[in-house]
Amino acid sequence: MHMQIRATPAKSPTSLVAFLEVLQGINIVAAGGSNIEQGGEFAFAVEHGEECAAMTALADAGYRPTLVKVETCTLDNVPGALLACVARVTDLNAAEGRVIKDISIGVPDANGQIPVQIYSEAV
Repeated sequence: MHMQIRATPAKSPTSLVAFLEVLQGINIVAAGGSNIEQGGEFAFAVEHGEECAAMTALADAGYRPTLVKVETCTLDNVPGALLACVARVTDLNAAEGRVIKDISIGVPDANGQIPVQIYSEAV
């Protein structure tokens, strides 16, 4: 199962910098979000096995993170790769009454493949 951490970096004042400072020492391998400093969520993935450490660090700092299941694709850097990933997730979602909320894209791994996480919610 692939997991993603989501949180609103809402403190006074809202600051993504302050939020990320809490996560120093934890490797973020994919990230995304929208309106992050205007009430939106920052969504990110950490190295497998580091989810609990990240969740604890954020909670201890006063944030309210959630851990959610996401669909993950590992893409070759070629035209059409993202389309194929999104189409697969769209097909899965159709059977479950879900739609894509957002996408997080990571850094290429040692083989040059790019991790993509797709978070979906019920309609």
